[in-house]
Amino acid sequence: MGDVLDRRRLLSSALARLIDRPDTDLTEIPGHVAASWRRSLAGGVDPAVVANRHDPGLELDSRLVRCARPVIEQLAEQLAGAPVCVALTDDRARLLVRRDTAVSIGRAADATFFAQGFGYAEGAVGTNGVGTVLEAGGSVHIVGAEHFVEPLQSYACAGAPVREPVTGRIEGVLDISCRAEHSSPILHSLVTSAAARIQDALLHDRDTGQQAVFDLYTRVDARSRRAVLAVGRRMVLANTELHTLLDPGDLATLADHARFRMPRGSDVDDRLDLPSGARVRVRGTAVTVGSTVAGLVAVISVVREADGVAVSRGAPDHRRVPVPVRVGTSPAWRVAWTAAAEALRAGTPLLVVGEAGSGRHRLLTDLDRALHGPGHVVEVGPADAAGDPGRRRWSSCGTSTGGPASLPGYQLPCASPGHGSRRRQRTACSAGPQSPRCSPGSATR
Repeated sequence: MGDVLDRRRLLSSALARLIDRPDTDLTEIPGHVAASWRRSLAGGVDPAVVANRHDPGLELDSRLVRCARPVIEQLAEQLAGAPVCVALTDDRARLLVRRDTAVSIGRAADATFFAQGFGYAEGAVGTNGVGTVLEAGGSVHIVGAEHFVEPLQSYACAGAPVREPVTGRIEGVLDISCRAEHSSPILHSLVTSAAARIQDALLHDRDTGQQAVFDLYTRVDARSRRAVLAVGRRMVLANTELHTLLDPGDLATLADHARFRMPRGSDVDDRLDLPSGARVRVRGTAVTVGSTVAGLVAVISVVREADGVAVSRGAPDHRRVPVPVRVGTSPAWRVAWTAAAEALRAGTPLLVVGEAGSGRHRLLTDLDRALHGPGHVVEVGPADAAGDPGRRRWSSCGTSTGGPASLPGYQLPCASPGHGSRRRQRTACSAGPQSPRCSPGSATR
């Protein structure tokens, strides 16, 4: 008993010192607890009260809950001789299920708002066996005065993350809570093994489409030392090589492109410019189950040297295709943006064709400003081609209902009876009502 009191005094003194001086040294406190205390303090958590909120809009019959219920019941039966509550939360620390082994612990949990629908994120209630799991990404055992908020310091909680077995993403947290005097290190072991059983149940609960994507991904990953990406309706898988190769923003863009390409053909061989400036080649195949496209699995490689010639004027880093600005973040828009920028880099005339409202004007003006910096962009017709040479211009060669337009500084005169039949190469960009699409081509005029 003396050791327990001494430990409580040590923790209470250290926490009070931290609140008074946030830069104080906490070497005597376990690392994960000290880190959580600092996060809680920086997040403005009130150490005197439990200030969480209730969310009535939770999905209480989700796949996670269905897979976890049998495990929770089994765990509660194992601990029937001890007053504990077993709880499951979602990935935002909101309680989905709570199972009490005794009325007394249930009442105590209710008193601290550890109940269905209430959130226990670290940013709301400080260090605890749910929110700290989500922040740290691993299991924890928080006992007594290790809690940041004083009303929780009479309790102990052991929590473990429940991960989606395919993606590794944390889907929720399994927690065992009890009075601090009833705590035991075995609770940590029990909750960790129970979380693993829930993950196993999730693994066997996938639909056939998701299973087919996962199976192909594992086969490609096993026989290749290259970066592999798999995208399904509800999952994204990337092996270690891909995570090493690209940053998170590039991975998100790559996944968006894969979803865009999934229903548009069984084989994929694309080159894609990413937000960081990296250029990659995407080679893969769509995964189908019956007549349904379930996903896409692709091998990703970096294209070390970009095609074409860098633009000679403007900023020095024009070898990289700029990312879209303000508008046009969809994969289709990025494809059009990339093709247009490549044509401009190579000095190739470009024709953009599309319906009114498809974004032709915005594509050209935004691309011009991204490449050349601020300046005047003036829309002119073919009769005005000899206008002010000091202004960059793009020529609109059609009607307001959808004529073609050339890129700034690289004018493509419109065909007319007075033009010859000289043939030259260009890149053609066509646009539907939603976004332009670009592909290499030639024009006769």
